Amino acid sequence: MALSPVLRATIQAGILSALSNIIGQLITCYKSHVPYTINPTELFQFTLFSVLACPPNFLWQSWLEGQFPGYTEALAPTEKERLVDDAVSGKGSGARSDRDLDQLAKRTSNKDSGAMTDKSVTADPKKASKKLNKKNTLIKFSLDQTIGAGVNTVLFLIGLPLLRGQTDMGILKNRVAEEFWPMIYAGQRLWPAVSVLQFTVVPFEYRQLVGSTVGLVWGVYLSLIAGAN
Repeated sequence: MALSPVLRATIQAGILSALSNIIGQLITCYKSHVPYTINPTELFQFTLFSVLACPPNFLWQSWLEGQFPGYTEALAPTEKERLVDDAVSGKGSGARSDRDLDQLAKRTSNKDSGAMTDKSVTADPKKASKKLNKKNTLIKFSLDQTIGAGVNTVLFLIGLPLLRGQTDMGILKNRVAEEFWPMIYAGQRLWPAVSVLQFTVVPFEYRQLVGSTVGLVWGVYLSLIAGAN
């Protein structure tokens, strides 16, 4: 039985986050000049957080692709919903096949509604499948690097302490205030380049895997931060 894309991405994220945490703990031991040991509780908490955070991130990326498809110039609202549903269920990717685009062109050409004009739909759907929509890509990039990055950073700074039993809201607020911008600035050295690659080259169904693989390095950084608190 094939795994759903969300479940597959979650398993991959869990494995890679566990590996990054182990590497982070070993680096901490090396820098502290203490015997190499692994704290299983810290490993479990860090991995659990990554597993819980993966599905919302997957749905966020699916929504971005549905609203701002990278390789089609215009989609009706129902087509946007279908694209997201297909991505989550594993029936499609961020770039439609020629057959899907042909069918889409036929459906849209038969509509006499003024909601979508001839200028908003590419005349040749096959060309649309090969031509990157720069506007949509820029919008996706901007939203991912602002809203997406901000929400993920806050969730990490609050979520991991909550898993450790730290429920004092004053302490959590102070942690967000002190560490939010440093983490955002650190992430700007890595994630913008990854996002550009994801949105322009990597098919949707492989974006989570590529992101998780690159995130192995980022996970080591987060592990070091988590271990220091």
